[in-house]
Amino acid sequence: MSTLPNSSPNRPHIRTATASIATAVSVALSVLAPALIPGSVVYSVLTAAGVALGAASIIAALRHRDVPKIFQWLSALGGAMILIIGIVVAIAKLGASPKLDALTQLVSLQVMPYAALACFIGGIGQLPPKWMAPTFMATAGAGAAGWFSLGGDSGLERLLIAASAVFAVLGCAYPVWVCVVKRPRYPAAWVVTLAATLLAVLMLYALSIVVAPGWLWINPAFVAWGYMVPALLATIAGLSVRRS
Repeated sequence: MSTLPNSSPNRPHIRTATASIATAVSVALSVLAPALIPGSVVYSVLTAAGVALGAASIIAALRHRDVPKIFQWLSALGGAMILIIGIVVAIAKLGASPKLDALTQLVSLQVMPYAALACFIGGIGQLPPKWMAPTFMATAGAGAAGWFSLGGDSGLERLLIAASAVFAVLGCAYPVWVCVVKRPRYPAAWVVTLAATLLAVLMLYALSIVVAPGWLWINPAFVAWGYMVPALLATIAGLSVRRS
C-alpha cells in the first residue's frame, strides 16, 4: 500500500507494483474464500478479476522505455505463469477428459503459489524504498494470519496467528501515521489510510481470538470482506496514480 501522490521520475512503477501485488493478494483471497465465504458469486468474481490483473502486469512491467529491472521481470514472470495456468485450466474444463482436468488442477495447485510469490516480490520491489517494508508487513502479515487460521487449533498455530497479526498491524501503522502527521492533499493517500485502518482492525480481531477466545465472534463472511475491502481500496489508490 502507498500514500504516494502523483508519479514522478523517482517513483515510475507504482501502477505496475499495484497490479502485481493485487494479483498475488487475489490469489491468496481465492484460497481463503472457500473457508470464509463459500458459494459467494460476487466474491469469486472479484478475486477472479484481481487474478486477471496478472495479464496486465506483464504488459505494464515491460512497456517502459528503460530496460526492465529484476522486479519488473518477476512481476511479468508471475503474471505470465498465472495467465497460462488460467488458459490451460479453462481449456481442460471445456474438454471431456477427467484425467486432463485433474492433471491441470494438480499443476495449478503446484505452480500457482510460486507465480503469486513472484508477483508479490516483484510488486514490493517496485515500490519506493520507504514503502517497501510497511507494504510487505501489512500484506504478508495479514495473509499469514489468514493462512494459519485455516489450520488446527494448537498452541503453535495460535502463536503464529498472533505474531502475523501484530506484524500486519505494525505495517498498517505507517500510512496512518503519515496521514495524521503530514495531512497529505492527495485523495489516494486517504484511501490507503482507510484501507490500512480497516485491515488493522481485522488483524486486531484476529489477535483477540487468540488472546481471549470466545470474547468476540464475527461471522466468517464479514472476515472475508474484511480482507477484500482493504485490498480493493489499496488497489484503487495505487492504480489512480496518473502515470507510472
